[in-house]
Amino acid sequence: MFRLVASRSKSIRPIASCVDSFAARAFSRQSSAVAASSQYQIPTSAFSSHQRQFSSSHDDFSPQKKHNLDGNENESEMLKMIDSHVKANNIMLYMKGSPSQPMCGFSATVVQILKSTGCDFASVNVLDYPDVREGVKKYAQWPTIPQLYVNGEFVGGCDIIKDMHESGELKELLEEVKE
Repeated sequence: MFRLVASRSKSIRPIASCVDSFAARAFSRQSSAVAASSQYQIPTSAFSSHQRQFSSSHDDFSPQKKHNLDGNENESEMLKMIDSHVKANNIMLYMKGSPSQPMCGFSATVVQILKSTGCDFASVNVLDYPDVREGVKKYAQWPTIPQLYVNGEFVGGCDIIKDMHESGELKELLEEVKE
């Protein structure tokens, strides 16, 4: 394709030989590649894009349940345990993470509000206990976490606690607990 020749300055420089034949070969390869591409099928997935297929080769690849509350017996035991937590603690918070290290912004907001009031409160990290996470949602009939209970009664989640804090209602409610 290229031939190296010495120049007058005694350095080596490439010189094209048969440039026309090189260009002709390149053009013929390109045009045959374009023509050949229509002969091949583009590989596609065997699975439909709107259906997700799971491998049955190993349990790690199978769908997992969110919780283990299967049956009325386990569920009723869980609800009894949650009820005992709520009644045993004047201020009980079910949250994601711990008060020293909240694992979601909503839980962090509620913890910050409770700390600003100066009240002591008990908490449960629902991320450590998936059964409690699902059970507390059924207990309060409230779908989200965090959940705050005061004197055994469900007060609300993050938005409600924030609104009560801004209006002064939360401070009044928590002062009753201090007395």
